[in-house]
Amino acid sequence: MTERRIGVVYLTDGRRDDLTYASAVALGLSHSREIDIHIVQSGFRSAPPPAVLRVLQAKGHRLATHTLSTVYRGRSGHGHITSTAYEKAEAIAVVSGEHDVVCYLDNDTLAMSPLDLAAAAPKTQPLAAVPDLSISTGFDNPAFFENCDKHGLERRYFNSGLMAINVSRWIGAGIPERYDSAVKEHADFCPYWDGSCIHIDQCALNIAANGAWETLPLEFNVQKSAFQTAYWDRALIRHYTGPEKFLPAVAHRIDSKERSVLGRISCNCGELGLNIPPAYLGLPYRVNRLRRRADRTKISRLLDGFLVV
Repeated sequence: MTERRIGVVYLTDGRRDDLTYASAVALGLSHSREIDIHIVQSGFRSAPPPAVLRVLQAKGHRLATHTLSTVYRGRSGHGHITSTAYEKAEAIAVVSGEHDVVCYLDNDTLAMSPLDLAAAAPKTQPLAAVPDLSISTGFDNPAFFENCDKHGLERRYFNSGLMAINVSRWIGAGIPERYDSAVKEHADFCPYWDGSCIHIDQCALNIAANGAWETLPLEFNVQKSAFQTAYWDRALIRHYTGPEKFLPAVAHRIDSKERSVLGRISCNCGELGLNIPPAYLGLPYRVNRLRRRADRTKISRLLDGFLVV
């Protein structure tokens, strides 16, 4: 029996499709085997840029777009996170019939090195993911561990920007249904924060998974809380959490690795129109790194201790 390709899912409301297609191209150029990339469009329909389609097909990948006709009406986003984030489970369901393993990716992720998402597929659980670095360490929420104990939750919490899903186990475990219920309850109370919460979909996904997830190596989803640390430097996939993304590229945030990846995207897919600060403007990045020394040291120590446990 022929092994089915891994399906990669991006969910978009169309507002930042500069990120969506740059991320898809970076993944396609870096991935070691042929994959199917699905762009799930929430409430709209739009063809992908022809150059993106050409680049991905030249690498043996397939690119498809899908439209979600229903959206989470009546639920609001928070800051840069729009209400489209609620629809991750629906986006996964759109393509679940085509794949044994589906990998959901946020569109603010950037593949930095050669990789194979087959290595991220869960072995025995419904999903595999990387812990949320700023929450699981207590960096953002010092009361996280106390709140988990208070509400009977595991002291484990994944970041939903990359989720590798075994489709049959995901469905069989009832996670989509529990997620729908958890979203409704989470709107009034979040047990992880013991009150209101800004993580509109991620807490509900963790509650729905109920601890049934495998921990992936950090390199598969190095979130921006680890910006300018050794973890950021060796990431397979960087995740630009927060309001500042990898586009537009800005001199004080872009390092040589990111410049190389964006340059490769631009070279292969000029239609995306990326503007990349030249290498001679590297001084602002180094100054920013020096300015952030205390923050880098703090998160590095937290991560060092967290990963040893």
